[in-house]
Amino acid sequence: MADNINDIILRTPHGGTAMLPAGEFEGPIYITKPIRLVGKDTTIWAKRGSVIEVTAQGAAIEELRVELTEGDVRDTAIAANFPVFVKNVEVQGGVKGFGAEDGYFDVPRTIELGTFAPDAENSFKMTVNVPAKTEVVCGTPGVTISPKLLEAGRNDVAMSVRGIGDHTVLYAELLFKSQFTRRIYLMGRTDGSISAISGKCVYTAPERDFSEVTSTAVIPKKNESMSSMTAAPVTDVISVISPAPLYDMPLLEMRMGQRVSLYQYIGTKCEIYFTCTKPNNIDIDPYIFMLDGSERSFGDSGLIFFGNESSERGDIRYFPNDGHLEIDFDKTDYRVQKIALAYSIYAGNYSNNFSLVKAPKISIVANGAERISFTMDRLTDETTAVAMEFYLYKGEWKLSAVGAGYRNGMAKLCNRYGIEVEE
Repeated sequence: MADNINDIILRTPHGGTAMLPAGEFEGPIYITKPIRLVGKDTTIWAKRGSVIEVTAQGAAIEELRVELTEGDVRDTAIAANFPVFVKNVEVQGGVKGFGAEDGYFDVPRTIELGTFAPDAENSFKMTVNVPAKTEVVCGTPGVTISPKLLEAGRNDVAMSVRGIGDHTVLYAELLFKSQFTRRIYLMGRTDGSISAISGKCVYTAPERDFSEVTSTAVIPKKNESMSSMTAAPVTDVISVISPAPLYDMPLLEMRMGQRVSLYQYIGTKCEIYFTCTKPNNIDIDPYIFMLDGSERSFGDSGLIFFGNESSERGDIRYFPNDGHLEIDFDKTDYRVQKIALAYSIYAGNYSNNFSLVKAPKISIVANGAERISFTMDRLTDETTAVAMEFYLYKGEWKLSAVGAGYRNGMAKLCNRYGIEVEE
């Protein structure tokens, strides 16, 4: 179904409007030109990864529900390389490229009140983090929220539930409205055998540093359409929205097989460090393979290691003094579609393998802080392991945590990538 929407986008002329049919459609979809994408009871979803990716200036998305059905609530549902006009878009998941909206939105998808007294006033509280000014709306009779307008940062929210009859299941919806709308489900039930609840805490968001977060989003006024805001082209409408800066993200501890969009964590440059506990007679060296779309190396120059410490462009460098690596994705040759990072135990003694290595951990550092880590905890008698793969997908660098080992050493891995090595 995603291809249908992508086809609609392809058929829509620059500056035109792509009207989407009602229903649920699987993503991802790609907005590659300045158009309005307008839904009508339309939901676009994906299990993981971005649901909508915007790679063109002058785009607008309106009247849509965008959902990530699996993964963490912080995973990116909508990613934009340029400012985007947004109107009445509900999102389940994070966003990237929307100024302050990219920040920490720490509210659970569901809030469980548990049991509470019928025909009485019950009070609850929660602490949430929101990246921008946010209005909280609840249309369910008997449920009130205070305050209804949250400031960017950390907020204490009080909830009151009153006048609900006995043997009643409560199912309500809270709408958190900033530039986007986020729908939170509130559940509970009455129990005549218990007393009224007073001040029960149902959620506490983690502590965050909001000192650098400022709101830059432009939110249309109620009942204001894009055309009513200005008679100029779409590009003029959204030019007042500041491009999104890169905000600090919480440390991501990746699991084997997990994939993430890289930019939101590191920007375009990073340093890579390897740590472990091992016997003194074991040396572990990094190897980086620069690969094309067929996963073939660009000859011997496409392998960065202790015998070749820098790529021709200087986008990948190895520093033997402490063993760390540096990658500048902005400088990478356009032919490079994947970068594979491997570690190998030096010296051809197969008795020295990763079973003797404890907690082999890769740390990715950007702007002086560790942003991503991955511990290869499933290695046994392998002597070489592919730790991570950086790969291009629809023009964006992504990262996959691999952690796959080879028992017969580096030669086999080199041959896999088209580098002839005598075993």
